[in-house]
Amino acid sequence: MIVDSHVHVGRWKYPPLEEYLPAMKEAGVAAAVLVQFVGNADNAYLGQCVAAHPGRLAAVAMVEPDTHGAPAHVARLAATGRFGGIRLWATTRSPGADPLAVWRAVEAAGLVASVRGPLRDIADPAFAALLDELPALRFRLEHLGFTEYPAADRRDFGRFLDLAARPGAHTMWAGFYANSGTPYPHPDADPFLRDAVAAFGARRVTWSGDWNRPDARPGDYAAAVRHPLERPYLTEEDRRWILGRATAHLFGLPEAGA
Repeated sequence: MIVDSHVHVGRWKYPPLEEYLPAMKEAGVAAAVLVQFVGNADNAYLGQCVAAHPGRLAAVAMVEPDTHGAPAHVARLAATGRFGGIRLWATTRSPGADPLAVWRAVEAAGLVASVRGPLRDIADPAFAALLDELPALRFRLEHLGFTEYPAADRRDFGRFLDLAARPGAHTMWAGFYANSGTPYPHPDADPFLRDAVAAFGARRVTWSGDWNRPDARPGDYAAAVRHPLERPYLTEEDRRWILGRATAHLFGLPEAGA
């Protein structure tokens, strides 16, 4: 079962779900997590997509985290049963007396925090201190922490890897088209990917094929499926988890994907 953990669709900026479904079928992707794009806190469309395809789609919402109403908004989204996560920046803090209020709301609702970089913010000790306050939080560090290959600061990447010691930590195998200095199969990313799989374990690495990339060409989505299949440092079991099972477990999608 192949599950894409990070797909952008919408009524504007990104194509609607109807354009993704044929690509999904062609690439053999059984299920997907729809992730709200930056600048849009209206999650109604994603909720409608999930409702129309129960068991096949999950969704990650966005809120306006710098507002006092954000924690209540998180609770309302969770109550719909249509959202498995909330997208936040590593630097997100709430106004008022509790700067971690929106993060606490995500933890309390049992949702996943899907965390954006850049890498230096994820590696900042302030983010690790935030996580210390939220021991039950499940979080997913998008695009391998927004690491840029091969020029990433190795100290920052080491701090990113250190976050894997937390039981709720996950990361994402994706974003190479933007973050790699070489074309497919992005060999400059391999040393980082090997280290990430060793630190997190394949059961905590989700995959995305970057279907919504702005420069996509025919065949790119299928190539993204092949990418983990062709990495010689992965076992067959690793590939099964990275390509689908890790996402299904994290976001509550059925193992059958339908």
